[in-house]
Amino acid sequence: MAAVGGAVRSSMFDSEEERIQHLEKLFDMHINPIDNVDTAVIAIGSAMFGVTFLFLAVAWLKRNFHPIRAKNLPLTTAMFIAGVLWFVGDIPMNGHVLLKGSFSNCKEWNIWVRVLFCFVYTTALISRCYALDRVFIQNRPTRGLIYYLPTVLLLAFVLGYSIVTEALSSKLTIGYDKELELCSTTKGYVYVTLSLLWVNWLIIIFMMIRLRNIQSTFNEFYEFLFICAFGIAAMVKTNVVHYTHPKYPLVRGYRIAETLGDAFVINAIILIIIAYPVVMSIWQPHEYEHTWLLRLRTDGLQNMYDANMNIREDFSQSYARMNTSVNQPAKKMARPNANPFIDMPEYALHVDQNGMATLRAPEPNSPTDETTVTSRYSDHSMITVDEYEKFRHIL
Repeated sequence: MAAVGGAVRSSMFDSEEERIQHLEKLFDMHINPIDNVDTAVIAIGSAMFGVTFLFLAVAWLKRNFHPIRAKNLPLTTAMFIAGVLWFVGDIPMNGHVLLKGSFSNCKEWNIWVRVLFCFVYTTALISRCYALDRVFIQNRPTRGLIYYLPTVLLLAFVLGYSIVTEALSSKLTIGYDKELELCSTTKGYVYVTLSLLWVNWLIIIFMMIRLRNIQSTFNEFYEFLFICAFGIAAMVKTNVVHYTHPKYPLVRGYRIAETLGDAFVINAIILIIIAYPVVMSIWQPHEYEHTWLLRLRTDGLQNMYDANMNIREDFSQSYARMNTSVNQPAKKMARPNANPFIDMPEYALHVDQNGMATLRAPEPNSPTDETTVTSRYSDHSMITVDEYEKFRHIL
C-alpha cells in the first residue's frame, strides 16, 4: 500500500503508468493501457446492438406479419437480451475498463453476467432448433412438459454450474488480484467453461443436421448453417486467444478482437433470423406475404402428411404455438375457426423474367382435380404435384 500526502491509496502503485511498467516486467510482455480506443470499442459494440434493436422493434410492430410470426419473437427477443448482457460482461472481463470499484468483482461479472448469458444465448438457439424438430421431424406439437423439459434442464444445468463455480474458491476459478488490479483466472476453469460451450454448439450442429431435409417455407437449414459457421468461428477465436495469450486483456488488439468479435456474432445471428422478413414487411409486404403463404401450401409438406398439398389445420396450429402471441385465432378473421393457411384461395405462383413473383387466379376452365404450381426452375411452365415433388428433392 502506498501513502500519498497522509492518505492511503488502494493500489501499490502511484500511477497507472507505474502499474503498467511493473506488469510488463512481471509478465515479460508489452501492455497497452486503456484509452480512447477502448471507449470506441464499447461505442461500436453498442451501435451493433442498436441496429439489432431497431430490427426487433420493427418486428414487434409488425408481429402479425406471417413470416415474422414464424420467427418466434419472444425467443428471439430473449436471445437479444442475453446477448446484450453477454456484451456487458465482456467489457470489464476483456479489459476495456479499469478494474476498480464495482468492476473489481471479477467473479460476479464473469460467472453471473458474461458466462451465464453466453450459455443462455446458446440455449435459446437450441430451443429454437428443438421447436422446429418437434413440428417437422417428430410431427408433435410445441406444448406440454416434454417440449419444455430439454430447455428447462439446460437452463438448470447452467444455473447449477454458475452456483458451483461461485461456491468454489477463487484460487480454483477466477478472482481479483488487489495488488495488480487484475482478474486472475485458472486454466482449469477456462477450459471447462469453453468445453461446455462447445457441447452447446455441437448440440446445435446436431439439430441442424436433423433439420436439413425440411423443404417447407419454414426451412431454416441455411440460416442455421450460417449461424453455426459464425458460432464455430467465434468459439475457435476464443479458444485460440485464451490458449495462446492468457493475458489477452492486457493487449489492445486481442481484447478488441474478442469483444467486437463476440458482439458481431451475437447480432449477426439474430439478424440472420429476422432481418429479411422485417425488410420485406416494409418493402413488399403484400407480395412477400402472399408468396410466403402460397409456398407454405405447396412446398415440401407432402412427405409430412399423406395428403395433397393443402396444409392440415393441426399442423398450422402446432407451428403457431411456437409463438405465444398466436396461440389463439386472430381477432380479425372473418370466421372463428378461420385459418389463413387453409382458407387461402387456390392461386398459382408465377415468376416473370425479372424474378418478380405474382399470384394468378386459375383459369375458369382449368382442371380442378390436380394442384398446379408455377416453378422458376422450369421456364415458368405449369407442373403437376408429382413433378414438383421431384424438382423439390433435386433442388
